[in-house]
Amino acid sequence: MNSHPLHSGEPAVNNNNQPNAHLLYPVALGLAGAIAILVAGGWNWSAAILAGVVSMAGIGIGLQMAARQTALLQSLDAYLAGQQQFGEKVVPVWSGHIESSREQMESAIAALSERFSGIVDKLDEAVHASGLATETIEGSGNGLVAVFAKSEQRLSAVVASQKTAMTNMASMLEKVQGLDRFIEELQEMAADVAKIAAQTNLLALNAAIEAARAGEMGRGFAVVAKEFRMLSTQSGETGMRIAEKVSVISAAIIATCSAVRESVKQEDGATHTAEATIETVLADFRNITDALLHSSTLLKNESIGIKSEVGEALVQLQFQDRVSQIMNHVKSNIERLPEFLKQHRQQYVQTGALQLLEPQILLAELKGTYVMADQHTIHSGSKAVQKNDTEITFF
Repeated sequence: MNSHPLHSGEPAVNNNNQPNAHLLYPVALGLAGAIAILVAGGWNWSAAILAGVVSMAGIGIGLQMAARQTALLQSLDAYLAGQQQFGEKVVPVWSGHIESSREQMESAIAALSERFSGIVDKLDEAVHASGLATETIEGSGNGLVAVFAKSEQRLSAVVASQKTAMTNMASMLEKVQGLDRFIEELQEMAADVAKIAAQTNLLALNAAIEAARAGEMGRGFAVVAKEFRMLSTQSGETGMRIAEKVSVISAAIIATCSAVRESVKQEDGATHTAEATIETVLADFRNITDALLHSSTLLKNESIGIKSEVGEALVQLQFQDRVSQIMNHVKSNIERLPEFLKQHRQQYVQTGALQLLEPQILLAELKGTYVMADQHTIHSGSKAVQKNDTEITFF
């Protein structure tokens, strides 16, 4: 604890350890008056009695002054002792309260800063989650926009595949319908075979008639004509079977074409319906995605703004370091008061004279701890101006 010598002032009262010659003045005056009365009165009894009264009065006044001075000195001693005791009793309580307040403030600010730091961490997580949720497909993400984009691509591929299948089915229908021309040709060919068989049969019949007319000479020719007729009959029957098969195939092709045509029509309608439904669903999904993206972006921006505000608040909460430093300096200066009063009393005991209490000593010690401009301003009695860019020096 620092100590400085006290400044000397004019003595107010002498200590009872010093010679008190002025207390003998009333006694001397009383004795001198008594002698003067005796001399003037001719040394008679009345003069002697009066001289005794005067001398006793002087002695009484001297004793009364001595008693008053003793009482005054005792009062001064009690005052100085009480002043020292005041400093020793009150200052520790002040110091304790200041220290308790400083510790509580420091603890509260530390807890508040920790909570704000937790809020900042949670906001970081929220911003990160929001970024993941709104990540685009270009970023190879799995967010909402990315999922929508992938789903749209896949559904578009399905629609394109259905359109391709419809195109292939229509092409197949055209090819199947093109078989009608070949069926007609087959029917014509079957008719031609039937005509050739009929004519051949007629020719064979004529040949058999001529062979019968020729007799023995035409027997061999008759055998050939018979075989030729059987062949023409078989050819006719084969032509008829071909015609029947062609009719069956033609009916099957016609039924197939009809079924395929109906299927193409239904598939085309279903494709258009599916395409319209998919477009509607995608449009609704796109609207929802846009709304969610807007909300997510807004949330992200607000989270960033709140994070910035909390960060500024954390910076502002650093005032606790400054306040704690100032309170420590004031506390140390207050703790100097008991020693200061003790030195004042010891000087009185040693010199027998009261000296003025000099506040400049403690104020100078306190001023030596200042590190802020506003502290000097307050010290000079002016009002401090709050600044946001105040620099603080810590030791």
